[in-house]
Amino acid sequence: MELTELIKDYVATELLSSIELDFLEGELWETTQHIAEINTVFIAPKNICEKLSLDEKSCWQLCCAAVLDSVRPLKRGQKRVDGFRELINQYEIRYI
Repeated sequence: MELTELIKDYVATELLSSIELDFLEGELWETTQHIAEINTVFIAPKNICEKLSLDEKSCWQLCCAAVLDSVRPLKRGQKRVDGFRELINQYEIRYI
């Protein structure tokens, strides 16, 4: 499985299996645990960002967070997108 392919599949079908969602959760968790080691993130295509209601030049990890927020929302209205965006700003990660 690959994060980008699963996100593309979700955007096309709005369907992912529990195993695929577990994989996305694991990938996002792993990224947040090692955020201090990350210098850059890759920008997702415009159509994917738009479909997920994100800024035009959002990274794949924000797309992953948006998919999870949509399908497996956190309790108390928390958003993974907001938390990951804060980490990107905090660690001054560049988009490429």
